[in-house]
Amino acid sequence: MAFSLKISYFHVLFLAFLTTSFPLPTKGDLIDDVCAEMPDQKPLCLDTLRTDPRSKTQNYQVLAQISSDAAMKDATGLPSFVQSQELKARDIGVKGRISGCVTNAENALGSITQVKQFVESKRYGPAHESAREAKDTLSICGHSFLLPPAVEPVELKQAMDKLEGLVTIFLVVTNHMI
Repeated sequence: MAFSLKISYFHVLFLAFLTTSFPLPTKGDLIDDVCAEMPDQKPLCLDTLRTDPRSKTQNYQVLAQISSDAAMKDATGLPSFVQSQELKARDIGVKGRISGCVTNAENALGSITQVKQFVESKRYGPAHESAREAKDTLSICGHSFLLPPAVEPVELKQAMDKLEGLVTIFLVVTNHMI
């Protein structure tokens, strides 16, 4: 009987050694995983998700709320900002293209408003589709400056790219939910 007790004690010690020496792999950080899916916009993604105190929860629903809130906040001021860029433009070709961007910004704001409403009612599939519409609408502005002679104002490009990045964060998050 003493022999089997020593073996059991040995087994317990051996198992204790194994579990402390080789910890089981743990799930990675959800925010790192999400942001790794968008390498071109990773700094924006990390900053947006990590600076919000709700992100400590580390679940997709919370990250969807954070990213939709950030997109909504950014989108709210975009139409008036784009209008101010239109007023600053001297070249008639640039002015005309920025005018189209005003419409794009307004349409994107409408789509992002729908995203926010869908997220609040936990309808992530329709929210994802509305976000995709917003992203497509935002990209139209940049595409209008691809042909010469007009050059897209730097501030306008930065503002549109930032909002498009925020919407992309939401799309990546909701891809895991639908």
